[in-house]
Order: sequence, then C-alpha cells, then structure tokens
Amino acid sequence: MSMEHKAFLFDTDKFYAEIKPVMEASVENTAVAHEYISNHLDEFQSPYTGEPLEEDWEDEFEELTLQVYFDILLTACYDVEDDRGLVDMWDAVNEVIKSLDIFEDGEEPVTGQEIEVNGVTVDPGMEGMGIINSGEVEKILDALQDNRDAAEEADPDPEEMLYEADPEEWMEAYDELCSLYEDALDENKGLLFTF
Repeated sequence: MSMEHKAFLFDTDKFYAEIKPVMEASVENTAVAHEYISNHLDEFQSPYTGEPLEEDWEDEFEELTLQVYFDILLTACYDVEDDRGLVDMWDAVNEVIKSLDIFEDGEEPVTGQEIEVNGVTVDPGMEGMGIINSGEVEKILDALQDNRDAAEEADPDPEEMLYEADPEEWMEAYDELCSLYEDALDENKGLLFTF
C-alpha cells in the first residue's frame, strides 16, 4: 500500500480558537464533539466525500470513535476537495529537504508538526497527520526558496526513499510545495498534511 501525501490550506486561527477546545473536551467525553457537530452542521464536510454534513450525518460513519470525530471537526478548517498534496513524490522531496539540513526537523515542511490534544495524537487515518501554523509559513517558504538551487544539486540517499524519483521529478514536486506555501501565505492560512 502506498502512502499518498495530501495537503490542504488550513485555517489555524479557527482551529485554535474554536475546534481544538472542542477536541480537548471530547477526549473525556465524545458527546461534546457530537453535540458541537450537530449544532454547527453547516461548518463541516464529510472527510471522505467532501459533501456537506446533513441531519443524518452519523449514518455515513461505521463507528463514531474519537478519531472519527477529530476527522470531522478538522473539516471546519479546510476544504476536503482542495487537496494539493505531493502524492507519492512527498518522500523524495522530504529526503531532498532533509539532505539540505536547513530545518531543525527536516521533515516538517512536508509532513508538518504532530497535533496532540490532551495526550492524544490526532491521526484519524493512522498514517500520519501534521499542521504548519500560519505564522510559520513565511519562514519555511523563505528557506525553501533560498535553498532551491541546493535542492537541485541534492544527492539524497536512494535507500532512504520509499519511491524512485529522478531530480527533475523531485524538483517539480519541490516547486509545487513552494507554490502551496505561497498560497497559504497569500491567504494567511496554515497547512494540513495527511496520508
């Protein structure tokens, strides 16, 4: 099974102000999430189809676990249908960026920072999820743009890559990642990454 990288512009301000507090309260009692979703249906989409949630929204989900509630709650902060991910080129770009040694955590620009709520990692797909806060976007974008030439000359270890990629392919994906950060900066948004 391949891990496909997905990326979305993400309203981190709304996340911290409105959604994260609901998630925190839901760790102890999922009824809090259920009630919040039911009372704010117009803010949410199905995380699977992108369709707006309707009155019978519970029927779409096999089991309403804490992670499923988290998945639904997060849709208030991004458009499920606007996936701008790197698909299978994420790993090559990730290895190139790590080889540049320009970030404390070399994977952060591609995978984001893990979200933890009251000791629970938010990861509905169980394959990884992370965010980049809106206030960090410009700094990361500047570093990526300033090191583009070095990225073109990078020689990442092919043994570390999950998928084969040549420099032309990874640079196209590197530029797509920069464009994603530019869009986030223009719209004063953060980013959400999932697999």
